[in-house]
Formats: sequence, structure tokens, C-alpha cells
Amino acid sequence: MDPSTPEYWQQVYADEPRPGWDLDGPSPVLAEILEAVAAAGLALGKEIAVPGCGFGHDAAELARRGFTVTAFDFAHPAIEGARTRYGTEVDWREEDWFTTTVGPFDAIFDHTCFVAMDPARRVEYLDSCARHLKPSGFWLAVLFHDTHGRPGPPFQVSAKAIRDLAAPSIEVLHLEPAMQSHPRRAGREFLVIGRKR
Repeated sequence: MDPSTPEYWQQVYADEPRPGWDLDGPSPVLAEILEAVAAAGLALGKEIAVPGCGFGHDAAELARRGFTVTAFDFAHPAIEGARTRYGTEVDWREEDWFTTTVGPFDAIFDHTCFVAMDPARRVEYLDSCARHLKPSGFWLAVLFHDTHGRPGPPFQVSAKAIRDLAAPSIEVLHLEPAMQSHPRRAGREFLVIGRKR
């Protein structure tokens, strides 16, 4: 099955009621990337989108921190699970990020959505992110640069590839190894802060 379809992910959730990527809480790198934003003196604004939100832990944490959050996933079990866990503190959307007309947003937080999709769609995805951002809005991403050689998803991506792919639509301001990854992901992630051109 094609990971670009809802059916693929619905089958994943059917096979694994708590999929392997789910940390049962917000990822520690969310705090790290927000700290990096603050250290760079950048102002994110209030409205944040979370594409490929899964069970919504990071989206709910962003809402807890005072942001107005809209979270997207086209897999019904993901959105259903997010609503069950976190209620209405986030605007949960069972929609395809590529085709939704919701937005634009001040920022996007992407933790593994980019690396979960077919690499052939990466340019299209980044163009979609730019389209969903307000002028000078921010793309915040946590991406795998090492998947231990396993076939995806997730699919790894190099720092050079990120810079090259983002260049037409997003200026990369920060690209560094993550220091606060969950132990299962330690040494395999990097943080990206980009700004819409």
C-alpha cells in the first residue's frame, strides 16, 4: 500500500493500536525546538498547524503552552484517538494536508510527517507548507537523518537534501542535531527552523 493514502495509515492503526512512533505523550524535542526559536529571537505568533498529528500529543502540548492549534491527520483512527485523549483543546481535522483549505497559519510544527510520506512528494509537501503559512511564517520540523537502514516509512533525509528541497519556498534558518530526543530516537534526529520566503 502507498503511504500517501489514508488507507495505508488506517491499516497501520488497525495492526498496532498504539503504533511504534507513538510516545504516549509529547516528544521532548518539541520543547527543544521552541527553545531554539526563542534563542534565535523569533516570534512565532499564536496560530500553529500540526500536520500528520497522530494521537495529538504534540498538538495538545502546544495548546497547553498557549498556542491556538489546528491538527491534521487523514487517518480516522488517529483523529479519533486524539479527540478521545484531548477533547476540544485543539481543532482536530480529519483532512489531507495537501488539499485542506484551512489556514493560513503563523507556524507549522512537523514531527515525522515529512519523513512518513513517499520521498517523491517532498517538494509538493514543502510547497503545501509554504501555501499554508502566513507571510514570513515558520516551518518547525523534527526529521530523521538515520533510520538504521530500514525501509520506510519513516524515510531518512540528509541535511543537504533538506536545504536543497526547501530552498525554493522556505529559507532554512537553523538545522542542527536534536539533543533532547526520546531515547529510542537519540542521535537520529535533527531540528529545522525555516521561514517562508
